[in-house]
Amino acid sequence: MPQRRLLHVDSSRLSAWLWHGGSLRHEGEFGADEAGVAAFSAYLAQHRSSLWLMLADVAEEGFQFEAIPHVLGADRTALVRRKLNQFFYGSPFTTALSLGREKTGRRDERMLFAALTRPQAFEPWLAALRAAEAQLVGIYSAPLLVPTLGQRLKLRADNCLVVSFGSAGIRQTFLEAGRLRFSRLSPLTAGVAEEVAYACAADAARTYQYLAGQRLIRNAALPVVILAPTAFRGALAAACISSDELQYEIVDLPSVAAACGLKRTPDDFSSDLLFLQMLATQQPREQFASPPERRFYRLWQTRFALKSVAAVVMFACLLFAANELYEVRALREETARIQAQTEADSRRYA
Repeated sequence: MPQRRLLHVDSSRLSAWLWHGGSLRHEGEFGADEAGVAAFSAYLAQHRSSLWLMLADVAEEGFQFEAIPHVLGADRTALVRRKLNQFFYGSPFTTALSLGREKTGRRDERMLFAALTRPQAFEPWLAALRAAEAQLVGIYSAPLLVPTLGQRLKLRADNCLVVSFGSAGIRQTFLEAGRLRFSRLSPLTAGVAEEVAYACAADAARTYQYLAGQRLIRNAALPVVILAPTAFRGALAAACISSDELQYEIVDLPSVAAACGLKRTPDDFSSDLLFLQMLATQQPREQFASPPERRFYRLWQTRFALKSVAAVVMFACLLFAANELYEVRALREETARIQAQTEADSRRYA
């Protein structure tokens, strides 16, 4: 199997990681400028046989919810595509998540439509990948991974807000019945613990008002789970005080990372490594890359399938040949035994 490499992309840079032996190894950092893209192209040339997974962590990610008629097959595909074009016209990086069916009425399908809404931020990196004929598995985003994180955290509440800190800023992701419903990223202007903590509390309050305005939460406190770096726990506990609207739970980021299988403890406040680890071990079904971007990966899948079939056929032929050889040998032994018996009988009655 080819090696897997992961690309973490934010608004200012791309970082490259090798997934090997169940752990991540940092291989490079590339700025979002001409020199950085050129260096990235040279890096790709050194690893032409790798499989690539891209993780986007950007503020320009849109979400739209709508219930659609429950249809199947080509009709559903066409309807979903039409809705994506309607909500995110001009972006090739779109996807749709099914949130289940309504429990009453026509039992329409509840859908969350999502997109990376500033495609030009990814174009230089994708152009380099296309030029290198790189096998891009998919483009994913941090919010797509949060539902899996919620399962691993064994969140008790049906609805909750998960807060994480990354190189791109503070990310707040709202889970409804354990499924992604909304996410927003706020940039961080400073890395001082107290300032980060108060920015986190202010963002949570604003998000609560937004969710209440959208009628996503009603007459109940919103659980807020904060993935806290060890050095920030004291400041977060002081700034994020539970109220009738928000109920905070501060969990230790290194402990969460270890529970998710991350062998390398994050050396800063960032959850980036945690999300990369989760992407390496369990990719979401939904992703943003269009078919042209995944062309060389599809070709690799086809070649791999053909080689696998050829290997199975060859193994079957070897088994058949071995069985035939065994039967021929057994037949020869039986023939020799009969001949010997015949000769012995002939001498006896001569």
